[in-house]
Amino acid sequence: MNEKILQLLDGRDEFYPHTLEQNYPRILAKILELWNSPEAEAYFNDLLIDERGDRQGFPLHVASEIIHLSLIHARQAVPTPPQNDLWESDAPISKSAIELNDHQLSRNKSLLDAAESGDVELTHHLLQTSRDELDSTDARHWTPLIVAAFNGHDLVTRMLLEAGANTAAQDKSGYTALHWAAYNGQTRTVKLLLDGQAAIDARSQSGWTPLMQAAARGHLGVAILLVDRGAEVNASSQDGATALLKAAANGHLDVVKLLLEHHATASTKLKDGSTALSLANKNGHHDIAAMLQSLS
Repeated sequence: MNEKILQLLDGRDEFYPHTLEQNYPRILAKILELWNSPEAEAYFNDLLIDERGDRQGFPLHVASEIIHLSLIHARQAVPTPPQNDLWESDAPISKSAIELNDHQLSRNKSLLDAAESGDVELTHHLLQTSRDELDSTDARHWTPLIVAAFNGHDLVTRMLLEAGANTAAQDKSGYTALHWAAYNGQTRTVKLLLDGQAAIDARSQSGWTPLMQAAARGHLGVAILLVDRGAEVNASSQDGATALLKAAANGHLDVVKLLLEHHATASTKLKDGSTALSLANKNGHHDIAAMLQSLS
């Protein structure tokens, strides 16, 4: 093990980035090279957040090691306090009291809170100390993973997946983290969940799939990702709706084109007899109606 890395980890070899060192030695070397420079934080951000959307991304365990190194760097980058030990003075509040208060504050924060705010450092702390909260739920039966995915907090999502969060957990209506990430167009989060073995065609209680969620809201990037990963294009909900019906009814032309290119069935009917064509006409989406009409 690299002695410099161990020093950065305060000798805690359980946090040593073995996988990063073995599989991505150049990246680890670059991290060490930039450690004491202003460019280090930007490099960590570039590694962990793909703003271009054209990278495959790191395996979850490697991402977790990078996140841990970034947290250590962030703590060490805080300006050094005065050298004299203020706790040895006649300060009115004792050091032990402050430490106890800090402990109480962190203890009163739940993993659900951390997931909601996207607080990476708090998530890391709670995963070390409160693993029993990993699949805890709120009144909606939302787990920390569902909350993080809904809000598009990619780093927190990575950490929860690496810790073993249940991707199949459903809320009161049967929606999973993947459903909610798709609903809000969180393309990177959807990719993370799929890489973490989330069920691509998971069904809510009403039969909605993540692809239907993305199609109904017009999130083309998410729809492309789901279709490319093998989502069932012609899956239908309990009322007979498909992703194509949802996209046509709401006027999302590009999503309609995508689904048709992947053999979506245009003749599918809702229980009331409505088709994608009739819904497009009804809602004034004439470009979509003309396209669908040409197929009949």
